[in-house]
Amino acid sequence: MRYLKWCIASLSLYTLFTLVAWFIDEIGWKKGVTEGNYQVYANLLSNIQFPIKVLLGMDDVINYNFRLLPYMMGAICWIFMAILFCRLKTSTHH
Repeated sequence: MRYLKWCIASLSLYTLFTLVAWFIDEIGWKKGVTEGNYQVYANLLSNIQFPIKVLLGMDDVINYNFRLLPYMMGAICWIFMAILFCRLKTSTHH
């Protein structure tokens, strides 16, 4: 049950970061800024998605686009980190 709790919390935080990144990008588009600071901030906030997109050749740092595949790959990374954190936390208590 502990693993499930940490995985859900981790995935929720990751999804929140992704939604905020998308929102920042939308603000930039509405202000007429299609490349630049807003997109860089969105890429930094989307954290693990950005390196995945770069490795897959999808985007660069001055363009933010939500893509499902990097999001899902990032979600797997966040879930893996939550499980690892939970295991480390358990091993330090024993």
